[in-house]
Amino acid sequence: MKGSLRTMLLGIALMIFGVYIQGEPVIKWYGNEFVLVLFGFLICLAGFFLDNSKKDTNGK
Repeated sequence: MKGSLRTMLLGIALMIFGVYIQGEPVIKWYGNEFVLVLFGFLICLAGFFLDNSKKDTNGK
């Protein structure tokens, strides 16, 4: 897997986790779920713009 794809999947996983704990009645984070979803979105957005191209060290 490429690095940017891993980063995007990590961001999506954080967003899903934030939505999951928001709907769970036992877990009380008092509104901090939104911060977790926002952080996951920013990680996903950063992964979208990462460069996956391999740089040739031989100069070819």
